[in-house]
Amino acid sequence: MSVVLGALASSKPRGGRWGQMPTTYAYKALDAKGEMQEGVLTGESTDTVAERVRRMGMRPVDVKRKRGHSFQQEMRIPGFGATKRADALAVFSRQFSTMIGAGIPILRCLTVLGRQCDDDSLRAVLEEVRADVENGDQLSVAVARQPSWFNEFYVAMVRSGENSGSLADVLERLATATEAASRLRRKIKSAMAYPTVVAFIIACTVAAMLLFLIPTFRDIFAGLKGELPLPTKLVVTASDTLTSYFPIVATSCGLLIWGFKKWKKTDTGRLRWDRFRLRVPVFGKLARLSALARFTSNLAVLVQTGVPFVDALHVASYTAGNRVLFLAAGRIAEAVSHGGRISDAMAEEPIFTEMVVQMVSAGEDAGAVDTMLEKVSAMYELEVETTVDSLTSLLEPLLIVLMAVTVGGMLMAVYLPMFKAVSLVK
Repeated sequence: MSVVLGALASSKPRGGRWGQMPTTYAYKALDAKGEMQEGVLTGESTDTVAERVRRMGMRPVDVKRKRGHSFQQEMRIPGFGATKRADALAVFSRQFSTMIGAGIPILRCLTVLGRQCDDDSLRAVLEEVRADVENGDQLSVAVARQPSWFNEFYVAMVRSGENSGSLADVLERLATATEAASRLRRKIKSAMAYPTVVAFIIACTVAAMLLFLIPTFRDIFAGLKGELPLPTKLVVTASDTLTSYFPIVATSCGLLIWGFKKWKKTDTGRLRWDRFRLRVPVFGKLARLSALARFTSNLAVLVQTGVPFVDALHVASYTAGNRVLFLAAGRIAEAVSHGGRISDAMAEEPIFTEMVVQMVSAGEDAGAVDTMLEKVSAMYELEVETTVDSLTSLLEPLLIVLMAVTVGGMLMAVYLPMFKAVSLVK
């Protein structure tokens, strides 16, 4: 992977450890003219931030940990932060491209874009990137040191633009690719938001009924003559179990969730989970289409910007978001590096559809693999949008029915003994 090895080798943060989470700090410092300057930087401690300020040619006066709004700190909605970050990165890339195309030096571009950036985290990262470039690093090496914002795909694209002398064009492509990925991610998350919220409401409603409603009927059930109906027995047993062993049940659920998340972070766990996701009815198709859309789109962009195909396969596989596709891309890269045809290697991997194989084969014959990959990506993105729309229209009534059946069934189980008692009195 000659394109990205140089940048990735330098991507380890200086003065810190891989496992340590950087924090944003606000600093005040005197520049060479004795004027007070303010800014933000990320680092592991005030000492590391002060050292970075000194390397920027200024004398630190005050360094304090920057605290965000309490609501922003406490409320982190899964998924939405990633989309917001992608949007900010796309805006930065497009503005950077425009300024580079206008002949403005890179350092000046980074300074201006950093000052006008609305995202505190990105502003701090741009400050560090500018400092690294000012100290003689290439832009690709500098952005590789900020993996929280710039992934392998971004680093490889920037390195390609530097090598080919077309950085402005590459940044423009990056902005377009980032916007497309963000749009696709937003579409999928919007489709999943409704069923997730409804499932959460159903779970909370059932738990509340078992904990608070059913126990109030226990004495009534005890006073009724005869045997309770089976649905009522099941509901009462579930309520007794939950109320008697609530701390154990809650702790067990918490440990299960924690254990599942830890397991999913392992290589084996991630692979098995991604395989399971691909096999789930209906949603498996959506997961497969979205992974292939991201992979083919990024692969096409990388090849078009001059990244060697084998290296492009490796980089694009990291952005697919699916371990099965990641391993498949590695095997394809191995076959291609030994002289095999791309389409023949893809045909051996079940995750690639027949359409992908045939279109890539046609692209190989015509010498236009990147163009074919671009068409495949556009086709899959359209199919993802169509699938998401169909799922949304199908799930909404089904979930409403599920909620009605769940809550109504529990209420029916509660009132069945009373209906039976009334009928016996008559």
